[in-house]
Amino acid sequence: MEHPVVTLGDTDTAVARGITARRPLDGEEASRPRAVVAFADLRDYSRATGKDRLRALATLAAVETKRHVGVRQVVFAVTLAPRHALAFDRVASALGARVHAELERDNARDVEVTFLDVSECGDVPALTERLLDRCADPVGQHGVVVLDWDDIRDHSIRRAARDQYL
Repeated sequence: MEHPVVTLGDTDTAVARGITARRPLDGEEASRPRAVVAFADLRDYSRATGKDRLRALATLAAVETKRHVGVRQVVFAVTLAPRHALAFDRVASALGARVHAELERDNARDVEVTFLDVSECGDVPALTERLLDRCADPVGQHGVVVLDWDDIRDHSIRRAARDQYL
């Protein structure tokens, strides 16, 4: 079942179109989202300003988790310049751990945080499917996960997260 989502950030990018073009299904309440999906196109950012942009999106996502108590997933879909790809895992892991802990503390509920490097994504419909699947995933399985397009190209984010932890 697909759940409504709140979208943030660079929603006019190619990788965001599948989510932002989606309309609520019959009977689906747009006011009860289950996930926040933040898109960040960081190709033209420096390493420092890119981190600042991700922190700002994390702050906006935290506000949305307070406003919408049904939110259980926060997903960051990030497009990077090749020169910043190597630092992404470290930056996203640190920020994800901080965001996850703050959301749990401030909201008194488990909210999972996922960072995806979608720079190499050439299949927007598949990405959209993976993102919507993630929005419906149960919580309490992987607090924070950092993946890239190769990890989820052929299967779900949940499976890629499980494979990463094994």
